Amino acid sequence: MSKTDPNPAPAKGRRRKAMDAGSAGPSVAPDDLKDSSDRQFVVALARGLDILKAFRPREGPLGNRELSERTGMPAATVSRLAYTLCRLGYLEFNPRQENYELGSSTLALGQVALARRNIRKVAAPLMQELADRSNGNVGLGILHKRMMLYIETCEGSGLIGLRLFNGSRIPVITSAMGRAYLARMEEGERERLLEVLQPQFGADWATAMVGLQKAMRDMDRYGFCTSLGEWQSYIHGAGTAIRLSDGSLYGLNLGGAAYLLPERELQEVYGPQLVEVAEKIRKAMSVPDEA
Repeated sequence: MSKTDPNPAPAKGRRRKAMDAGSAGPSVAPDDLKDSSDRQFVVALARGLDILKAFRPREGPLGNRELSERTGMPAATVSRLAYTLCRLGYLEFNPRQENYELGSSTLALGQVALARRNIRKVAAPLMQELADRSNGNVGLGILHKRMMLYIETCEGSGLIGLRLFNGSRIPVITSAMGRAYLARMEEGERERLLEVLQPQFGADWATAMVGLQKAMRDMDRYGFCTSLGEWQSYIHGAGTAIRLSDGSLYGLNLGGAAYLLPERELQEVYGPQLVEVAEKIRKAMSVPDEA
């Protein structure tokens, strides 16, 4: 938002003579945004985010007309949403040229996204070393849509029986990674997630909670927890969690065929090594607080 005009007028903008192939039509058709059966979906929010997505690298500011063309929304709707985004710092308005560019709040979100990308670069060589030593699969993941989502994986040369890749999803409550993640979540956030997950287990919920409670105790005592055939009968795994200085939380695990990773080796050898890897990643990602 421009310092000279905290309440920008709607930008008239100017039509570009040429636009790239990706901008030939709306990036999202507004009429298709809302599923009428989904009462949780906020159309106005989705449209506001679509305006932010209209900006592209190596392009300059955009006016009202250009934003309307790229999003498929009426100019009046674009004007109201852009005004709100300016008030919140997600856009900045240039009153002389009557156009918009991304604001400081959007750039701050980008920095968070970059930090997530950077953790993969930092973690990968450390994870690969452990994967090679254990002949297991070492994965880094985040919570996404009630599942643990792998964002980085490394495999040992002798891996047998487990194939997980970037983008693979595993359950939260029965996997070692998910249990470690749950153990380090804020209590209120964890309880809300468990309420959502409970219906999936039905009569097995009590058994699942016994395993989770043991895992949480192990996290407090050892810094890692295990899943011994509780996710897949033939898979053993150890998991821990990484909390970065910006508050973001990640799960880290080592898994593989049960006969390659017996319980004793997980407890005495690879679990502690997994904790060491997590600590190295955390330290490498830590940055001094800004003054």
